[in-house]
Amino acid sequence: MTVTGGRPDPAPAGDPAVAARLAEGSLGDVPLAVLQAGLRLPLHDHLGLELTGLRPVVVELPLTDHCRTQAGPLHGGALATLVDVAGNVAVATSGAVDVSRYGLVTVRAEIDFRAQPTGERVRAEAEVVEVGRRSARTECVVRDDAGRVVGRATLTTRMLPRAGLPGTGLAGAGC
Repeated sequence: MTVTGGRPDPAPAGDPAVAARLAEGSLGDVPLAVLQAGLRLPLHDHLGLELTGLRPVVVELPLTDHCRTQAGPLHGGALATLVDVAGNVAVATSGAVDVSRYGLVTVRAEIDFRAQPTGERVRAEAEVVEVGRRSARTECVVRDDAGRVVGRATLTTRMLPRAGLPGTGLAGAGC
């Protein structure tokens, strides 16, 4: 994943103070690059996912050959990955979950594919709608360049104790 509009990080990605601010939901001074460091996976990089907003969370997917089927349409798995990332970033940055104590894993995804997108990219906008003791629920809307809704999703995220969040200087490995 890459960062759009982010500035160079003045603090190392492993700074425990960054983790503390994330846990408190204080994100005003946390550069997108620091958040991005904890969310990088080779799949995200391969697809070209970009975190472009935090309030609300927006993740973008360029419509390239990396996310299309051989017949040409957007691959459902690429769209599922997009909403999965957007939903979990929304939970991680909501301030409702102490990411210094919990890793996040999607345990349920209900995705409604409505139309093939047009343009050069699709954007997933996610918001947390419910947080419980061990899980959270997010809703996500995916739009194409024309602003058309091409998908909607509801995700349930499970909080795993002591998994940590990679890139924040916390012990353990998150998902």
